[in-house]
Amino acid sequence: MNLDNNIVEWLLENSNPAIEYRTKTELLNEKADNKNVIDWLKKILTTDWKSTKGLWLTYYYNSIAECGVNGNEFGIKGMEVIELFKNNNFEYGCGDFMLLRALIMLGFKKEIKNIGIIETLDNNKLLDGGFLCLHRLKKFKTCPKSCVKCNNLVLMFLSECKKRDIKIPMENDLLQYFWKHKIFYKSNDQSTLMLNAREGWRTIDTIYPFEVMRVGLQNIVEAFCVLGYGKDKKLKEAWNILENKKDKDGKYILEGTLSKSYLPKEKIGKPSKWVTFYTLMAKRYKL
Repeated sequence: MNLDNNIVEWLLENSNPAIEYRTKTELLNEKADNKNVIDWLKKILTTDWKSTKGLWLTYYYNSIAECGVNGNEFGIKGMEVIELFKNNNFEYGCGDFMLLRALIMLGFKKEIKNIGIIETLDNNKLLDGGFLCLHRLKKFKTCPKSCVKCNNLVLMFLSECKKRDIKIPMENDLLQYFWKHKIFYKSNDQSTLMLNAREGWRTIDTIYPFEVMRVGLQNIVEAFCVLGYGKDKKLKEAWNILENKKDKDGKYILEGTLSKSYLPKEKIGKPSKWVTFYTLMAKRYKL
């Protein structure tokens, strides 16, 4: 993949150690020391982050994973991961798949496999190929449709498994769900977005960091590329939308972020290193 040197130099600036490190190791395939990343992470995380409960604990694990750091290097032990799932009700929902993705990225695929969660994922798949939180599923008398917000995070989880040669049985069914919806649209009205909200809250927007309610277009496209569909005609519209997010210098603009973020925020309407990085990662896997 031909990279624009000016864009690469911008990503390698030391204002964001995580982007600098991941650009070197994942885009340029260079060896790099992650000490600066770890030191930076320790400054931006609260000192007692492991004692946090619920969704914010998941966000903290994601902040470490997004920085490209191995969990052991950051002082996270395999037994902590096992206890994490013992102490939390795994409901196959947004936050659970977000946590699974983070732990896979942090290098704990052996622990997750030993817990037995991956082998049981297919058991909670709905008829349309997607997922819905168990606490919501129990309220229905008949089988409901799955939740696109959850499915977006399942898609990202599957792509990280693919990078590490972890086979997940429900991959094909989930892909069929997205193809049926042309990725973004209602199956019975393919002119209307499933997440038809204001700008910065839709899957066709560049959003970072992702959360249980919102996943940005750059992450969705990267996931499909990792799964082998970068050049597929079904992804053409997504590519066209994403390419229209560039400024005159070829940097990708941020359209949405969190009011309270688990990573330092970038400014909406300005070039985003995270959006640009993930778009370039998508192009790398597109080849």
